[in-house]
Amino acid sequence: MRVTVVAFLLSLAVCSAPSRAETLKGVSALQGEVAQTDGYLKATSAGSPLEQKLDFWMTPPKSQMPIKQYQVEMTQKLHVVLVSDDFKTFLHIHPQLSPTGHFLITQKFPRAALYHVYADGEPNKLNHQVFRFELPIGQTASASRKLPSTGMGVQVGPYEVDLSTVRLHAGRMEMIDVEILKDGKPAKDLHPYLGVPAHAVFLSDRDLSYVHVHPMAMDGDMDMSKPTPEMPDSASSPGELMLHVAIKEAGTYKLWLQFRGAGNQLYIAEFTMLAS
Repeated sequence: MRVTVVAFLLSLAVCSAPSRAETLKGVSALQGEVAQTDGYLKATSAGSPLEQKLDFWMTPPKSQMPIKQYQVEMTQKLHVVLVSDDFKTFLHIHPQLSPTGHFLITQKFPRAALYHVYADGEPNKLNHQVFRFELPIGQTASASRKLPSTGMGVQVGPYEVDLSTVRLHAGRMEMIDVEILKDGKPAKDLHPYLGVPAHAVFLSDRDLSYVHVHPMAMDGDMDMSKPTPEMPDSASSPGELMLHVAIKEAGTYKLWLQFRGAGNQLYIAEFTMLAS
């Protein structure tokens, strides 16, 4: 009887023990840029191996005080991109800023894997600060990352997404035509996602460096020195777009192009890009 009681009390102690929280320091991940702040992520189990409470914050260099002021960019103060190590899972989420300067969100991951977590924000009056964190979720095994050729067109749901090229030249600005077609014609049932017609995230297969850009309407203002005005969710988004991107390193890239179609459904078109 005594053994049973002791075992019961030990089980209660284990169950009531606080979840182990791991604080990670981020690596500067914005391609070609050096971070002007430090970035941190604390991940705490939220009850299951696939569910985590994520806490992001940035500080001035060599400081422990979280920065509390962030600019709103594309309707959000922080964009977080989660990508599995094999590049097969892609999530784009938005933690909420608390008065303490911490961005908080509870996130359920779709499967066990090593995730590369990118936090992209504009603290104070600085330009984009992007940090990458390595976050293993659940029991993970080494995964092979293969980026097969996709060509210039992919099918996603009822839409065909075509690019004018999947070959880029490192070190210069490229202009890529993007067509989102439905029934062979430019789609007429598209709407903005986070204030813009689409979001494009590029990751380098070699060093995991990050580029995040936004396609614009073909007839839009091409002055890149001006901020892009945000579009309301109810607006109509064009099916013919122009993507400006400057890749700084040669290599192979995965591109995830996000856009919002009929019924407010979010679609992701995936491409393999080669930069020389």
